[in-house]
Amino acid sequence: MASTKKTSCRLQKILRSSDKILLKCEWRTILSLFIPVLSTRKVNPVFDAFYNCVYPKIIGQKDNYDRFWLLYVHLTEECDNLPEYKTFDLQPIANTDEIKYVSFPKQKEENITMVTLGIGHDVDAELRLKKMWPGTEFFGVDPSPEINKDLYEVKLGGNYFQVAVSGQGGMQKSYIFRKKYRDETTMHIGADYFFGNMLKRPRVDILWVDTEGNEFPVLDMIHRGGPLDRRGVKICQMNVEIHKDLLKDVTGEKQKFHDFVWKIMEDRKYIIVKPFYVYWFHDFIRVVVLNVEDPECTSLYMR
Repeated sequence: MASTKKTSCRLQKILRSSDKILLKCEWRTILSLFIPVLSTRKVNPVFDAFYNCVYPKIIGQKDNYDRFWLLYVHLTEECDNLPEYKTFDLQPIANTDEIKYVSFPKQKEENITMVTLGIGHDVDAELRLKKMWPGTEFFGVDPSPEINKDLYEVKLGGNYFQVAVSGQGGMQKSYIFRKKYRDETTMHIGADYFFGNMLKRPRVDILWVDTEGNEFPVLDMIHRGGPLDRRGVKICQMNVEIHKDLLKDVTGEKQKFHDFVWKIMEDRKYIIVKPFYVYWFHDFIRVVVLNVEDPECTSLYMR
């Protein structure tokens, strides 16, 4: 620790006005306080390009949750093809009723881990991914084994877990597709427990999340210093469906989406690309989240 003589300000004058005290310090002392902070910030051209394009377009909707939900995709769509994003080999893969996006590794022989949270009777995209990248190990999670178990284990050749993954363990409500969607109370486990204790893979290359309203507790765990960081689990890329108004007892999804985006902006760990607004029985938003900070992920997926 520097001596008091070096770090303390030279008090030149004290101006008292009600409760305020103004201290004038030498400019060298002020610089010495700020330069170490500035020097620790890593330069990240991909994140900076994302931030510099998206931030000015969404700042006007900050704290207005309804407008943020409605306008985010429209406001940010022109940021989706920035030159800096060409560092990723991002390719579309079709599912039955949607398009997912996958960034492939630089090295063709790389073995990767793919996790599906919410199978929903559909593995078409996983099957296409398997053809495009044979060295993929698949893990599927869905609380409803009917159809899903055979699709994921027999047809795809993957590994199936009959459970719902969300924020914490216990019996909780889920919006489950059997012959049709309906509310059910099912066993949940926390995403941090699933990735750390059941999957036991320190790196998840591809994560697809379509959990019909239970995505927010999972998204809360991916931020810098969060539960997944503490367990040593890294997520390199995600496709996420973000829902609202599905579960009767769950509210505030618009604010949760708003807060998630602003936390992404603060963290400097991920970027959000390919936003897409879907009008269905319930409107929802699809996004792709790419890790641009973790050294292992960036060395594999950024050229």
